[in-house]
Amino acid sequence: MKTTAGISRFVLLSLLLLSGCSTGTVYRALKLNNSPSKVMNPAFLDSTSSLISQTDFNNRIEELKRLLSSDFTVEQHSYFIIVSNLSAEETEKVTAGTIDKAVDCFYNNYFDSRPSEPTTIFLFKNDETYRWWAKKLYDDDDLSRYGYYKPFAKTMLMNINTGTGTLVHEMTHALVRYDFPDIPSWFNEGLGSLYERCSLNNKQILGYVNWRLPALQDAINDKSYTSLDKLFKTDYDEFYGNRSDVNYSQARYICMYLQEAGLLKNFYKLFRDTYGEDNTGKTQIEKITGKTLNEIDQDYVKWVSALKYE
Repeated sequence: MKTTAGISRFVLLSLLLLSGCSTGTVYRALKLNNSPSKVMNPAFLDSTSSLISQTDFNNRIEELKRLLSSDFTVEQHSYFIIVSNLSAEETEKVTAGTIDKAVDCFYNNYFDSRPSEPTTIFLFKNDETYRWWAKKLYDDDDLSRYGYYKPFAKTMLMNINTGTGTLVHEMTHALVRYDFPDIPSWFNEGLGSLYERCSLNNKQILGYVNWRLPALQDAINDKSYTSLDKLFKTDYDEFYGNRSDVNYSQARYICMYLQEAGLLKNFYKLFRDTYGEDNTGKTQIEKITGKTLNEIDQDYVKWVSALKYE
């Protein structure tokens, strides 16, 4: 794992970033479940819309235009339909600077299978329009201030005024469902929350220390910390239950621990491809690291305890 000098460099880099992928703020993500069956990866996937029919795009665009006011733009882009009440310049900045770069990173680093359905991404310019349209379109009123993903509707609603960190988090969920449809909650949220604060450069995505660290360090310090073995065995309800803040943090930082060892990409692919052999990730992480899970846990706790978030 990282040396003391490595940790110092790591902390310094994280402090240079704002909250999010370059500019974003983050929040406690919503749950993702009921993913569709996995789509196989054909050789022609350089065409980003190759698995999504133009009819599906057109039908969704027509539906949105009927529902929305004239101050919104509705455009097909990559695997998405971008719906925005930002200015054209601001919309392009988010699309090119975050959405496109995140897609490039995810498919360069992790995913093979591409979406077979378009995902709608709402980019709201402020909290007022974000909340008003979430209520009108989906009758949602108990909202995170940052944004959220509705898996059944294949729709992301983002209060982009708060930044782009949550956008990348929710894009993780929206894309991973096609590549690793059985991904367990702990890894789904660990990977998504890792990229709440990240860099997107040269088709490489890296997560940095963020606000979730204190919850995990507090659990370590007050002896309420529970093992990685227990985290890996949590089901959907357990993960999102009364310890969800610690679960999110523990999941996020085990992903970062693997990232810093240069093992996260290989772990993701091994876990995805051998999920039927072990659906917890225990066997896969032991194989990738060459250590027992208990040995990993001991090293992980020491590593987490040395991190700083300021």
